[in-house]
Amino acid sequence: MTSVFRCVTLALMLLAVAGCATLEGKDRLQVPVGTGYYSLQWQWPGEPVQIWQDIRWSPKAQQAKNREFVVSVLLENERLLLVALSPLGNELFRSELTASGHRFKGSEFLEEPRVALQVWADMQLSLWPLETVNAHLSSLTLKQTSSRRTITDNGELIWSSGVQMNTNGKIQNNQRDYELTVNTLQYEVLNNDEN
Repeated sequence: MTSVFRCVTLALMLLAVAGCATLEGKDRLQVPVGTGYYSLQWQWPGEPVQIWQDIRWSPKAQQAKNREFVVSVLLENERLLLVALSPLGNELFRSELTASGHRFKGSEFLEEPRVALQVWADMQLSLWPLETVNAHLSSLTLKQTSSRRTITDNGELIWSSGVQMNTNGKIQNNQRDYELTVNTLQYEVLNNDEN
């Protein structure tokens, strides 16, 4: 009986470790969206860009508190880097997406990598080319009008964004019950020359 228990425990531990490993693989960085998910991209499909944005996170729950932070985002063909800072300049977290997966470094203020992955998802759904996003969005389709991108699930609006490259706007995530107000502080196309 004890050996059976040990075998079952060992099998469960191996499954848990295998499950954790697949979450970190480059093809497995998935963020839930409606009844499906979005597979995060690790490449920026344009010229390298550095963006500084002031973000105000407003949860819809009345007892929850609004949060403000600044993000520095580097978008390159070989990697994506996001550093979130508090208004006082303390680093909240650092998140990097590359071909080898996701690297996350939290702080005493924020140790949850899922927050970084959700920030990446909101950013990619807002800024990446529509056809690229839809190729990595399961079950649902991102639609674009002249000023907004939206995702609906069974006729219900679950996500929308008025944020475009080098602009201010709002991202509304009805599934997760929050709104992001994005103010672009600096946007710079980086020199791609290798001298």
